[in-house]
Order: sequence, then C-alpha cells, then structure tokens
Amino acid sequence: RALGSARGILPDQGPIGVFIHHNTLHALQHLPFHEGVAEGARLTGARPYLSVDEFRTAWARGRITAPDLDEALGRFVGSQADEPAALGLRRLALWRMILLHDPEQPEPAGTAYRLGLAGEADRWAACLGAAARRGSHPPERPAIDRHHEAFLALEHPGTDATVHRELIRLTSGFLDRGQALGAMPGREEGFLAAVAALYAAAPTSPRGAPGTGDDFAGLHSAGRSARQVVEECLLALGVGPEDQEAFVRSTLLALPGWAGMFSRLEAHPEEGLPGIPYRLEDYLAVRLVIERRAVAAAARALGVTPDLQALRALVPAAAANTGDMLAARLHALTTAAGWSTERVAALQAPEVEALVRDLEAFPMLARRRVWQEAYEGWYRRHVLDALAARRALGPRARPARPEAQFVFCIDEREESIRRAIEEQGPALETFGAAGFFGVAIDFRGLYDAEPAAHCPVVVVPDHEVHEAPLYTAAGWDAARRRMRQGWHAVHRVAHRRSRTLLGGALLSFALGPAAAAMAMARVAFPRASLGAFHRWRNRLLPRPATRLAAVRASGESRSDRGKWLGFTLDEAADRVAGTLRNIGLTTQFAPIVVVLGHGSTSLNNPHESAHDCGACGGRRGGANARLFAEMANRPAIREAVAARGIVIPADTWFVGALHDTADDGVQYFDVDVLPRESYLSFGRADLVLQRARELSAQERCRRFEHAPLGISPADALDHVEDRASSLGQPRPEYGHCTNAAAIVGRRELSRGVHLDRRAFLISYDPSIDPEAAILERVLAAVGPVGAGISLEYYFSSVDNEVYGCGTKLPHNVTGLVGIMNGHHSDLRTGLPLQMVELHEPVRLLLIVEATPEALLKVAGRQAEVRELVVNEWVQLVSVDPVTGAMHHFRDGGFVPYTPGSTSTPTVQRSIEWHGQSREYVPPAITLAAIREEAVTHG
Repeated sequence: RALGSARGILPDQGPIGVFIHHNTLHALQHLPFHEGVAEGARLTGARPYLSVDEFRTAWARGRITAPDLDEALGRFVGSQADEPAALGLRRLALWRMILLHDPEQPEPAGTAYRLGLAGEADRWAACLGAAARRGSHPPERPAIDRHHEAFLALEHPGTDATVHRELIRLTSGFLDRGQALGAMPGREEGFLAAVAALYAAAPTSPRGAPGTGDDFAGLHSAGRSARQVVEECLLALGVGPEDQEAFVRSTLLALPGWAGMFSRLEAHPEEGLPGIPYRLEDYLAVRLVIERRAVAAAARALGVTPDLQALRALVPAAAANTGDMLAARLHALTTAAGWSTERVAALQAPEVEALVRDLEAFPMLARRRVWQEAYEGWYRRHVLDALAARRALGPRARPARPEAQFVFCIDEREESIRRAIEEQGPALETFGAAGFFGVAIDFRGLYDAEPAAHCPVVVVPDHEVHEAPLYTAAGWDAARRRMRQGWHAVHRVAHRRSRTLLGGALLSFALGPAAAAMAMARVAFPRASLGAFHRWRNRLLPRPATRLAAVRASGESRSDRGKWLGFTLDEAADRVAGTLRNIGLTTQFAPIVVVLGHGSTSLNNPHESAHDCGACGGRRGGANARLFAEMANRPAIREAVAARGIVIPADTWFVGALHDTADDGVQYFDVDVLPRESYLSFGRADLVLQRARELSAQERCRRFEHAPLGISPADALDHVEDRASSLGQPRPEYGHCTNAAAIVGRRELSRGVHLDRRAFLISYDPSIDPEAAILERVLAAVGPVGAGISLEYYFSSVDNEVYGCGTKLPHNVTGLVGIMNGHHSDLRTGLPLQMVELHEPVRLLLIVEATPEALLKVAGRQAEVRELVVNEWVQLVSVDPVTGAMHHFRDGGFVPYTPGSTSTPTVQRSIEWHGQSREYVPPAITLAAIREEAVTHG
C-alpha cells in the first residue's frame, strides 16, 4: 500500500528520447483542480500557483483587471460578501484589500527602516503596539517524515549526501541504454540482485556508509526478496506501521527523478531495454539498505538513537510569533485603507483579533487561487469576445472551389502559419487534425533498427509500416548499408579508445585540429557549415528513393513482431474516410491537399523530442502524413472511400509533407509521382506555403531577443534556420510555451482571429455529426493530449525547480535515459526553464462548437474527458453551432457567457497587430483572412 501511494505522485516521464507531455499531477486528477494542486504542493513541497507578488505584477501591467479580480473574488467569497469584517469593512472589500496589499512575505525590519527614513517611526510603533495587544501563540512542532529531515532539524548535514552519492551511481548504471562503455552485470536479475552481486564481488568497497558492502554481500548470499529487505530496513529504522506510507513516499521523493523512472519503466516495459526487469520495489530496497547504514553513522556522530520516533522528540519546536510580522501586515493594510497613525494606535485587541481571523480565513493558498481564477478569466474573456466579434462579421467570401487545402497537426505552433496561409486569399483553406492523421502505426524508417510507435501513447498499434527502397535503388541501398555498418563499427572503436589514456592522446593529435576547425565553423557559421555538410553528404552518399509499404495484398502478412504489415484496402479506406470526416473535409476538395506532419530539428538539445508531435508518440509526424497521402491517392482506396460517402475528385492529389517547427522548413514526400496535370496547382500551393513560412518565422522572431523587431520575412527565416543549426543555442524554439486554448469546430469559428500562436486548432464540423459520435472521437484524442501539454507547462512554470528541470545550461544526458545537472544529480524531469520562461500558466481553455447537451453526452461516455472537465483541469466553453450562444462549465454545470465586455481590435494583416511587440498580444480580427484580397505570387 505504501509503495502504491508513493507511485502515484512520482514523475511519470519516460526516457527523454521519446518525451511525452502529460499532467505532472496525473495521480491527482480525480480531485478538483484547486484541491489537486494544493495536495501536490503538500506532498512535494512545490508551489501550486504563481506567487502573489507575481500576480500583483500582472495586475500592475493590466494583465489582470478589476472586473476579472472582482468576479473571481466574488465567486470565492459567495454569500459572505456583505458580512461585516475587520477594519470596519465588508468582507468582500476587506478581502480585496488583502489580495492587493497584504504582503506575501512580511519584512518587519524593512518596513521599520523605510518608515524611519520617511520620518514615520511613530506609525511603526503604533503597528507594533496594536500587534502586541493580540498576544502570542504557542510554538508548533514540525512534522518529520524521514530521518534526514530530522537530522537537518538537529543542525546536522543529514544523510542524503551519503545515500545519493552511491545511489545515483548505481541507478544510472542499471538504467543505461548504451551510453556507458559496458553494461552493468546482472541487470537481467533486477536492480537489487545486480547491486548485491556487485558488492558481493567487492565487499570492502569504501563507497557508502560503513557496513553497506557487508549488508549487500549478505543479501546476495541469502537471496532475500525486495519486499523482505524493505520490511527489515523499516523495522531497523524504527518506522512503525502508522508511519510507513508517509516515510516511503518521502523517501522516494528524495530523488523523484530516478525513482519515477523505475516506476515508469515498470508500468511501460516497452520503453525500456528488453529482458531487464524494472521494479520500483527493488529501487526502494537498495535505497533503504544504504540509508540504514548512513542513518546509523549520523546518529552515532550526534550521540542519538537512530529511531524515527526518538528523532522526532528531539526536534525543537518552532519559535513563537513575536508580533513583528503581524505589525508589518497591519501597516500595509491600514495604509491601503487610508488610516492615520492615531487611528492605528487606537486599535484594540478585539479589532486586531478580528483582522487576524479574516487573514487566517483567507490564507495565502486561497488568495493565489483567486488570483489564478482572475488571471485565467482575463484571457478567457478576450478570446470569447474575439470569437463573438468574428461571428458578427459573417462568413468569409468562399470561392466555388478552393485553390489549395492544407491539413496541419492541431499543434498551437501551427496557428501562425495557418493564419499566414489564409491571409493570402479566401481560396486557401487550412484544417487541423491530430498529427498521426488517424493512422496508428509502428513505423520503421529505412535505417531504423526497430519500429517505433507513431500514435498517441494510449493507443497500441496493430499495424507496422516499413520504408523500403525502390527496386531500382536496391543495389545502392545495400552498398550504403554496408558503408554505414563499417562507419558505425569504426566509430564505436574510436569512442572506446578515446576513453583510454593512450587512445585519447593519439586521437587528439590525429583528429584534434580537424575537430577544432569543424567546431569553430559550427559556432561561427552554424547554418552555412551545417548546410555544406548536408550537401556534401547528399552528393557523395545520396539517400535512395523509397516508398512506404502501405497496403498489403495478403491478409496474413505479419511482421516478426506479430503485427500486420501494412493495411488492407478496407482498413486503409476506413482510416482515410475517418480522418476526412473528423476534420469536416467531405466535399469541395481542392486540386491539391497538402498534409503536413510536424517535428523539430535542433542541435545540442536533449529536449528535442519534447518539441516533436505528441500525437505521434513524441516522434516526427512526417511518416504519418506521407502514409495518409499515399493511401488517399490510390484509386482503389478512393473507390472504397466513396462507398463510405466521401467522393474525392479524380483531379485532387494529396501530398505528404513534414513541417519543421524549429527552422520552419518544409519537406515534401513522393512528389516524383505527382501527376503532370497537378504540376501547376502544386506549384501555386508551394508558393503559398513558402510565403507562409517566412511570415510565420517573422512572427516567431519577435519573441527572440537576438532578432530585431521589424525584421523582414526573409531575414526572419534565415534567423530561425540559424537558431536551429547552432550548437550553443539553448532556445532553438520555445516549443508549446505559448499554449493557452484549444478550439474544436469549423474553421469559420476562428478564421481571421489572431490568436498569437496560443491555440490548438482542431477541425470538426458539427453539422455532419447529429449523434456527437465524431465529437466523441475528437475529444477523446485531443482532450487528454491538449490538457497534458497545458498542465505540464503549467506546473513546470509555477515551480521550475520541483516540477520542471531548471536551466538547460548544466544539463548532461546520462545513460540516454534522461538528464542530470552536471555529472551527479537527480534525474531531472519536466521542462527546462528555457522552454517555459515565456509561458503564462493557465489551464487550457477548451472551446467546442457544440451544444452543452452534446458535450455532457460525450463526457458521460468518456471517463478521462469527464474527469478533466468536471474537475476543471481544463476550462470548457460550449459554442452553439447554430446560434453562437456561449456557455462556460464551472461548479458542476454550464453557465451562460455574454460577450461584449471587451473591444476586439481589427487590422488588415497580422503583422500590423503583433509587429512591434515582444509581449503576448490579445486577440484581434485580421480582415485579410476573411475578405476578397489575395496575394499575387510572381
């Protein structure tokens, strides 16, 4: 039970090579949001929200306004709003004053000094006198969950330094995925057995506290289970049954990254190495064996008993409150109320006690909760009012047939490039689909060693798709494979030899000058040097032309992993038709439909996969886009799709592509089979996309300090290409840091609304979904994905040291499983500072073009969606497909929202709105995406 309780709060991040965004507090989603973040803070010691001072800064710059704060506070105070409170105020007025003026961390000395300089020492004396009339309260004894906390309270350095030094060495070796020169022996027996065998081979090792080696050597000979070892250690440490749950949880949270990786790999063994058992119980047993000896040594040094209860009794109680803190708070509040010094001095004990009761009734956690609601309310109001203003303008001028259509992933980073496409004319349309495009596959690229899942993590693919060379390129492919194998063999030998004294010296002399020249070129001319390398490689060792094995003729064609190789005609037709119907693209097909997966390519960036496609399992979505286009172009599959009610015109051609969100590059697939009659349409679509790339890069560059405001589109594209190519760039892109909303509905709902790259855009047509079946599929996929991204960014922002992983600068990849600070630290999980420093931590604003009844129906059938919505881990808003009426879900039901309190600006093009600001901009209407005004391409 104790282990199960701890497992839920540990980080659930897998190996960093496949970074999947998830709710950091996934185990607490069964609680309402505000209860969940408070419980997470209690268990981990993290901050649940931004600080009050940070919220007040947002208030001062207008990011939170009086209507937002008053609404949030009014909902929190409720029926007590008009009750008499302290300082002669009503409760709502007093608590508003507390929100705005009560110091988060009172500084009595600083307050006294400032008042002294201002010649108001008598006012400070009056505050001290009023506070003293309240009297003092008895000291409190702190709670102690672990021995090391008790030793710290006893002014001893604790035991973690000893324990962690050895435990990190052992865990990093056990979890290594190929970075180490040699594998840890005995890993196939489990962590406890492997560690015991290591110590048995060298029981006199000086590592750890005295006696540790003997303990492990004894375990090796006795063959005791991890459960037995844990029970023996808890007994020896004096941890009784009533303390075991808290003790085990806090013990595992001492190194949450390493413990969490054991927990994750135990639950998802497919993410680890085959044949190795990953057991959290083994990790706990190893830790407790080391900790038991470390505690005994520390207790001997202090002359105390190494027993948890005995240590608790020795910990001194906290000092009593002297009243100075209360005096500082009295000064702040009475000054805000406009009180004179004489009136402060006249405060009596009952009045001071009444104020203290209100301060205690409105604790800091509750205040931050109110501020958070106001912070989110400001953004929600601006977005909803902008959507209402867009609806008031009426539908755009639509041509008889679109010129080109572009299907992107729902990723919020694609919002700017979609807007840039649409502002080039009303004949251009964009759609948003989950980036695996309905084809859940295990994909093996041409030179991949093993297939990898390209689908949401909750899906287990039944099909494998392989990339294979064309028949005419088979000979060159075989020769290229032999050269790759030879190069890798040489590289492995050189890598090993470079770690030896003689080999390292010889290789430095032989290759050092060339390596130094290459490094200097990569630093000084990142894009040019990388481009030259790619051109040289492609000229000497060109990649053979390939195709995907998409459709199988035989119903029994299986891979060596037991999965179907490719799709049958009916399976392919189901997926093509399903995706087209999900996004509402069932009629009026353009001559060219470009399907763009996305990924991110940067250098020296351990978190690169965190920028890839979450819908593709943290991998690049190019393979899925290519596969979907290939299937949608097959005549036989089109016939089967037509039988399912969607007729794709004969002159429509699908082109798969990959959009790189780091350098805004676009790579097309299989254009060598483009029909001649599609050349002109594809050329026009390509021109549109190239222009949109530049405009998107220009919009992104305003957030980069090294790019000047007003940079031209062409120069902006050069700048983002440089960033992605630079070895020393900690911010090649900001990833999902701007995410704040998700809009599910027809594009007309938001087309022409500048959303500042903050919204996931999910295409859905309610007019073809009377039973909400499509809506259910869409929300079941994008709801948890969007919420996971949003919440991971939220928690990594509000407390980057606990929930995130700190700055990238000292990070080192360890064991190819994760990152540490330097060469020896906890395994850091969450997002680095450079990915969240622009983020505004708000819950995802999920706006759905559907009636409240349809949404309640979906929530009733989808447990995870229901949990996210009912417990308000997302903010759900319903937009009626017919009337446009809006309803916001809160406090267990939908309440109407009346737009109009915010004036939404109108501009011709996006650059007019965001071009001169590095900050977030509120929504605006861009008329070029709605009116008859197209860009002429030369």
